[in-house]
Amino acid sequence: MTEKQLRAEIVNQAKSWVGRKESDGTHRVIIDVYNSISPLPRGYRMTYSDPWCATFVSACAQVWGLTKIVFPECGCAPMIDLYKNAGRWMEDDAYVPKPGDVIFYDWQDSGYGDNTGASDHVGLVASVDGNVINIIEGNCGNMVQYTARKINSRYIRGYGLPDYASLADGIEEPPGVVIIPDEDTSSDADASPSPPGEGCCMVGLPELMVGDEGEAVRAAQSLLELRGFRCGWMGCDGEFGDKTQSAVGKFQRARGLTQDGIIGRETWAALIKLT
Repeated sequence: MTEKQLRAEIVNQAKSWVGRKESDGTHRVIIDVYNSISPLPRGYRMTYSDPWCATFVSACAQVWGLTKIVFPECGCAPMIDLYKNAGRWMEDDAYVPKPGDVIFYDWQDSGYGDNTGASDHVGLVASVDGNVINIIEGNCGNMVQYTARKINSRYIRGYGLPDYASLADGIEEPPGVVIIPDEDTSSDADASPSPPGEGCCMVGLPELMVGDEGEAVRAAQSLLELRGFRCGWMGCDGEFGDKTQSAVGKFQRARGLTQDGIIGRETWAALIKLT
């Protein structure tokens, strides 16, 4: 996959969540995906009522297995520190961002001189049109929505620059059909992967089955419930029991997937697609 495609994938994930909001609870899947990151940044599990702008950017990265370069955090200041420590922080006022860059704001910016204050908000650069930056932000008016700002405008604190090039192999992939596993320890690990099905996405989430517990299970349950497949009266309890297995099987049957009751790469991709 090329660097351009990697940038496009995380932006497309952000676009797929535009319109999700706190008032109807549709933002919860974003929180659940963030809470599936292991280990959780600073060991803190997000609640549905916490401010979630940094969580949104991090969750987009988690879906596509990009958390090694789009540093996950639930707070703006710690996230900036991660980019600074990696040498991927940009404060040049003349910088023209690229899609997939992470943009930070300081709402106390006076508009005079260099903005060096603490960051209050963060978003993901979707595109740049001339001197206008189109941005997708989570927790913007308590929802995911587009905003736009001019380059070097007031309130921009700086940019985190994920190193997409470090993960790019330069091989152009057909759009929207790439899946990667977390890890492959089989003897065929070096073999060329078979082409995945149309409409799948690249995910970096673990395989789940009966007996598993934790935040990844809770995220999967939330996605199942969101699509109308109930996981039992306990709902999203983070425990993969018989009721969750049944819900997974029904979801797989509805999507034409192998009905094995296990959440593997293709099932994760189908759950996350269009969410």
